[in-house]
Amino acid sequence: MVMGQVSWNNNLNNTSAITCVLVFAVVVGSLLFLNNTHINKIAFAVGNISKFNEGDFKIKNFGVGNDGIPYLTVEGIAGGTIPQKENLGYAYVFVTDKGIYAVTSDWMYPQWHTHKITLDQNNCVGSISMKGGAEVGDMVKVTKTNAKKVDKVMTEEFIMNNLDGSVCAAVIFDSAP
Repeated sequence: MVMGQVSWNNNLNNTSAITCVLVFAVVVGSLLFLNNTHINKIAFAVGNISKFNEGDFKIKNFGVGNDGIPYLTVEGIAGGTIPQKENLGYAYVFVTDKGIYAVTSDWMYPQWHTHKITLDQNNCVGSISMKGGAEVGDMVKVTKTNAKKVDKVMTEEFIMNNLDGSVCAAVIFDSAP
């Protein structure tokens, strides 16, 4: 054998080589399929939710579920409308025994996420932190809060002001109780 030349093991069984290639092809194909399925769900979801749907913010029910997590349900699709305009966002707001949490989607970060906030007398955000988690599916859940009681919920549109950096509620779609 010449130096630098690669040699294959002649004892390698052809059936084993074919099996390895087939397993590799199935694994790679499965990963590509799953990735494309996930990307298609996102692409088609965004395409389907580009229009504002008032029902996505009309509160049906709220409380603390059997799993101990605060939730709210809506008449439409929870999280079904995402903002399409610059400096605009939507929020599902929970007033709990552990503070106020807003599950939000905005034009810069449309994926639903949670902030712990305080509000001033004008319904503008006084303070904000990235505390809590969000689960948006059949309902909106605010997780990782240790809240045991929900006093009030609201759905709203908020505006981010570039001039002064304020974030304020522009429209309260619904609230309960």
